[in-house]
Amino acid sequence: QQIGACAISKKNIWQEVARRIDGAGGCFDNRLYEVDIDVAWNIALLCVNEMGVTIDEQDDAAHQLHFHNKKKIMQLAMQSLDEETVQVIMDSTKERLQIYNWKREDKEVNQFYELFEKKLTEYRAFILCPNCSAKISSLVKFCPECGCKVK
Repeated sequence: QQIGACAISKKNIWQEVARRIDGAGGCFDNRLYEVDIDVAWNIALLCVNEMGVTIDEQDDAAHQLHFHNKKKIMQLAMQSLDEETVQVIMDSTKERLQIYNWKREDKEVNQFYELFEKKLTEYRAFILCPNCSAKISSLVKFCPECGCKVK
């Protein structure tokens, strides 16, 4: 089953290449984003921390994370496809598979991707001033805080 995250264009942060599998007490979702893998990884870690889960294992070098909440076991993995594209994979399952249960179990996966896409949009909208480190719009030519030329 193929699901579109957004319409494809160079201006969009994410691409329409998303694959989702629901069922058996869990959800697997795979999406592509136009962003550096280290930026994506740092944003993902912020998102996971906001989700209020317990991190079981974190491998920053391999970009893999295992975590859980009271009901689900979750895994997050990333891989760089090229300099500008990263594949983000989120998997969520109950401790026991639920055969013949097709109730949607995608709450945690949806929560992660909503947070991730919001933070990625915010990241793209702001930069830090090279002089005073103020968080400023990426569209300005001069820093409103110190007056330093940005572009």
